[in-house]
Amino acid sequence: MKRATAIGLGVVAAVAVAPAGAAKPQAWATVNICDTPGHPNQMGVRANMPGNGKRQKMYMRFRAQFFSADGKWEDVKGPGLSRWIYAGSARLANRQAGYTFSFSPPSRSTRFVLRGLVAFEYREKKKGERERVVRRFRKNTKGGYPLARGGDPPGYSNGVCEIRP
Repeated sequence: MKRATAIGLGVVAAVAVAPAGAAKPQAWATVNICDTPGHPNQMGVRANMPGNGKRQKMYMRFRAQFFSADGKWEDVKGPGLSRWIYAGSARLANRQAGYTFSFSPPSRSTRFVLRGLVAFEYREKKKGERERVVRRFRKNTKGGYPLARGGDPPGYSNGVCEIRP
């Protein structure tokens, strides 16, 4: 795991404001790419962040974690953490953003079991003040989000990713 490298794909998609009476968008995180022929030794993490209608900015930060031999989730060191990615205005109903992590191939007798952890922040800046965080929370990746954009294959959504030699 120490030789992991990351490629950031801070792709962000906007979603229009939801009509009144529509279901309230929820925050989620999912693995949308996992060691495919088009993305060998890579894990893509995609997340959705609901807007709140306020004059705030939404940010996400993506972290890769691996399942250790002791049966615990641990952070991938080095490039297993993205920069903070601006997802858009909180005035919109919701926004998606994603990040793709690349790993050195595992040895023949090893496999990597990975997941993502996404940190979400709402930030605001009042006149004459610095930008400040007004709300933060985290979500682990889970499956079952077929509307996650950028999947390989399209519509792919899972909670974990297993990279094999």
